[in-house]
Amino acid sequence: MNEFYKKIELAYDDLSKGLKKVATYLLEEPTAFAANTAKKVGESLGVSESMITRFCLTLGYSGYSELQKEVRDYVFNQKRVFEDYSLSSEDDNGRPFHEQVMLHDQFNIQSTSKNISEAQFNEAVTYLTNADEVLISGLRYTFSMAHWLTYALLSIGINARLYRPDLDAHLEFATEQKKHVFVAFSFHAYSIETLMLAKEAKKRGWKIIGITDSGIAPISGYADTLFPVYFSKGSNAETAPIVFSFLNALVSGISIKEPERTRKNKQRMEEKRLKQTFKL
Repeated sequence: MNEFYKKIELAYDDLSKGLKKVATYLLEEPTAFAANTAKKVGESLGVSESMITRFCLTLGYSGYSELQKEVRDYVFNQKRVFEDYSLSSEDDNGRPFHEQVMLHDQFNIQSTSKNISEAQFNEAVTYLTNADEVLISGLRYTFSMAHWLTYALLSIGINARLYRPDLDAHLEFATEQKKHVFVAFSFHAYSIETLMLAKEAKKRGWKIIGITDSGIAPISGYADTLFPVYFSKGSNAETAPIVFSFLNALVSGISIKEPERTRKNKQRMEEKRLKQTFKL
């Protein structure tokens, strides 16, 4: 993760509404800052040039030119790095198209893995391992991620349930003193329903694990443990390989922590599957 991104994440909660607007624009459109003056960026955002300058000073830069240099280096490096993962059929490296795509995914997975805190990862593993009940929510294109995690956790003995807005009332799990965990998949555009669930879970004292696309995404205000997924381009399709790889690591971490429970439950599920298969 680049330096200006880290600085924004650290300072974001204390920024004014106007400065948050500038911060969000920088994260979404770094090229605009790399290619334009502070005045031009301000005009694009509908804010004054002085606010752009104030934003730079708030992050600890001497002024716009210092921030712009860092953003330009970032944009240039991104372009240079991803030339090796070009998805053009005319790519002169001779790699088959499927290999180019998969190498591109590999690079995104490696980039994200380096930005995941080991302490936070272990904390999430502990929350899930010790949970009495786990509720998992992912809507629209994150539904498949939530569905896979629910199945994977069930297969190793974790009492997990997938939130289904077409079937469930809000947080129907029992309210007695149990250890609850809420796992929220929240990517742009952020689902209001998932955020409402997170708010209610927070009120009830549940542990919340957020998996999202930014350290300043709305879910960050509720999550006890947050895992931002960073990828090279603003395409939703690019998030899936990264997220599934991370989820596999998470489930594997629980399996290692509880090997006997995992072994017994996998055996039980396999026996159940075979009985259902040959039920005819």
